[in-house]
Parts: sequence; C-alpha cells; structure tokens
Amino acid sequence: MPLHTPAYLAFLAPTVLAYWILRSHRWRKWLLFASSYAFYSVFDLRFAGLLLGLATVDYLLAREMAGSHRPRWLMWASVGVNLGVLAVFKYMDFFIGSAGTFLGLLGFDFRPTTLGLVLPVGVSFYTFQALAYTAEVYRGKLRASTSWLDVVLYLGFFPKLIAGPIAKPASFLDQLQKAADRPGREETGRALGLLLLGLFKKVVVADSLGALCDVAFRAAARESSAQFPAPLYWQGFYLYAIQIYADFSGYTDIARASAALFGFDLPENFARPYGAATPAEFWNRWHMTLTQWFREYLFFPLGRWLLTLTGRRFPRVVQAATTMATMTLIGLWHGATWTFVLWGAWHGFLLVAERLSGWQPKKRISQLLSAVVTFHLVGIGWVLFRAGSLAVAARFLDGMLDLTGVRWVGEFLPAVLLSGALISVADWLRREGPLRPTGPRQGWSQVFAVAAIVVLGSLAILQMLRGDDVRPFIYGRF
Repeated sequence: MPLHTPAYLAFLAPTVLAYWILRSHRWRKWLLFASSYAFYSVFDLRFAGLLLGLATVDYLLAREMAGSHRPRWLMWASVGVNLGVLAVFKYMDFFIGSAGTFLGLLGFDFRPTTLGLVLPVGVSFYTFQALAYTAEVYRGKLRASTSWLDVVLYLGFFPKLIAGPIAKPASFLDQLQKAADRPGREETGRALGLLLLGLFKKVVVADSLGALCDVAFRAAARESSAQFPAPLYWQGFYLYAIQIYADFSGYTDIARASAALFGFDLPENFARPYGAATPAEFWNRWHMTLTQWFREYLFFPLGRWLLTLTGRRFPRVVQAATTMATMTLIGLWHGATWTFVLWGAWHGFLLVAERLSGWQPKKRISQLLSAVVTFHLVGIGWVLFRAGSLAVAARFLDGMLDLTGVRWVGEFLPAVLLSGALISVADWLRREGPLRPTGPRQGWSQVFAVAAIVVLGSLAILQMLRGDDVRPFIYGRF
C-alpha cells in the first residue's frame, strides 16, 4: 500500500479518526500497533512477521543489556541479528554472484546457486533504527524501554516504515510515552497541506518524469546508443535528478504529515539539497537522517579507532580513509550492485577532494557558481545510481558528450524547465507559503482549501487514468 495511492488515504483517514476517538493513550498505541502491522502485511504477511520478530529480539537484548556485566556481547548480538537479516535478504545473492564472477576471472568453473529471497520492503530502514536503539542503550544514553509495545511501534510505525525518515529512538520513544494533545485546526491544516504537497511532488512531478527518464536510460542500454542525440541524455540527466528529489522528498512530506495527524513529529529529511555549494553541504541537506546515522554510528567510531591505531600520526589520511569507507558503505546500503558501490565511492571522492582543497566559497557569486558545479557532480552520481550497470552508465555519459544532434535541444528543453519550475515552486511553498510552521497567512485559508480540493481531485483522476501503472517510491526498494 504505497503512501501516494487512494488506498492509503482511505486507510489513513479512518485510522486517524479512530485514534482520536479513543480516550486511553494505551488503547491508542494498540490501535497504532494493529494498523501499522496490518499496513505492512498488505505487502506480504511474512514481512510483518519478520519485523515483529526482529523488534522483539532487540527489545529483549536491550532489557538484558541494562543489567548485564557484559553488555558488549549483547550489543554484538544485536549487530549480528540486524545486519544478519539485512545481509541474508538484501546482500547474499550479490556476494554469491560477485564471488562466482571473481572465481570465473581466475579460471575456475564456479556456478553458484543464489537464494532468490524476496526483499522485505523497508528492511534497510528499520534494521538501522533497531541498531540505533540498542546502541543508545549500550552507550548509556537511553534507558531500555520496559514496554514491548513501544519498541515494536518505534520500528513499525507505518508512516515511516517504507522509506523513513530514520527517527532517533530517544525522540520517538519519548513521544510514545506521552499522550499527545489532539491537533488543533492550525496544526491539522499544516499537516494536510504538507500531505497535499507531498502528493503533488510524487504523483504530478516524480511519476510524470519517470517515463521521460526511462527513455534516456533505455537508449543508453542499447549497444547502438550513439545514434541517439545528446540532448536526450542531457534531458534524462536533469530530469532524473529532479525525479528522485521529488519522489523521495514527496514521500517524506507524506510520512511527516501522516505522523503529525497522530500528534507525532518526525524529523526533516531534506533542506533544498540542490542549493548546496559543496558536496559536504549537499550531504548535510540530502537524506539528512541517513547521513546523521552513518556519522554517529560509523564515521565517528571508525575515525576514533583508526586514530588510536595510528597513534594520531596521520589525521588527514585517517579522515580520508574514513570518509571513503563510510560513503562506499552508504552506496552499498542503497543497493546490492556495483553501480551503487561506485556511486558511494564517487561521493566519497568528492568529499575527500573538497576537504583536501579547503574549498569554502564565501561570496555570493562564488557560492552560486559552486552550487551549479556541485549539482552537476551530484548528477554524474545519479547516472551511476540509476543506470543499473557500469556499461549503461558509461554509454549514458558518453552520449552526453556527443555534440551530434544538438539541433534537437529545443525538443527536450521544455520538460526540464517545466519540471524544474514545478519543484522550485513546491520548495517555495514548503518554506514560505501557508505551510510555514508559524501558521497559515491571513487570507490564504479559503484559497488554499479550494486549491486542495482541485489538486486532490486532479491527482485522483490522474491515478485512475494510469490504472495499475503505479510507480513505487524509489527509496522503497532499499
């Protein structure tokens, strides 16, 4: 049940209504538990069983950790269980296939049998949140929850289940323990406005661009890709950057709005990332909760360990190595293919180059020019991200450099300009319009209500016209 479908809205509305009808906070949590695991069961009943079992194991390990003389072993058990689940379902076939390819290059006739397991939706997100919970208990920064219900809800709360954002355990569990006040008219209006904006980004912008992006990458997948004009690839280059941003930030808006209707505050995940002047600033604005997770639980611990190992004699080398390792693993987290690994390594290279050069634009014009360069460097990474294979990515980038067919630029430019304008307007509304956290502006309420009805009606019609062709969230498969 993707969050951008009429079925989800039909599921969300009565759940919110029933939630606030209940007077007991405990019964409200049981309603969220039932609705969350029912929501996940729609994808596959086995997924819900896996999530429930994993949450129960982490709950028990954290409880034991609190009074144990050997909490480290319990922490390693949590790491083993969670990463083991992730490895078996997401990476085992990749490792087996890569090993077979490597042995084949060495001359061995090795034909491995892959497992072919179905990848549970959102497994990368909830395993990382589970690790964050047990890690915070192990560090003594969080008291182990005595409520099994709170822990299974922390991992399974349905708005953030498919693709985050990755909520910090202390913040979310604290909200679970307190009975939230029913949102007033202003808070409800902001939540519905954010929900509408997320639907607009996903259904109108991202899904409409999907077919155009597919054309460019299908062209690059052909051996005779040189026959296609360069503007086709440039269009795909820009449109995919817009599509993935509209898709993922749209999902986050829907998730945060849904949670707000229940009185929960989920963290921001995007802050206009394409306005970043440097690669480091981009990662401080893009998928911020994932960046914070890797920084907290991998980058800093690994850096401290390497500094201790080297006697703090090579701090710049340690930082570069830690950055490359972290970003490569971020790439692998996104998907079990070498293109994702190379995508992460590409961003690691950009971050190391930025650090070594000391480039920090100060003046307005230099920041603007640097943002343009950064966007295109990020865009090269998106080609790797989307291509599916290194050969397709190479042909795509080679096609962009071919000057033949430039006369066709007028055929491809309007789609780029229109989609860029649409996502810019959406970002402006998110920051400046009636969705501001300070409350709606005077005079906007009636206009916004009419606009909401028109846009929601248009989205419903658009969805019906597409029929069964519902594009899933890009990050839902990670």
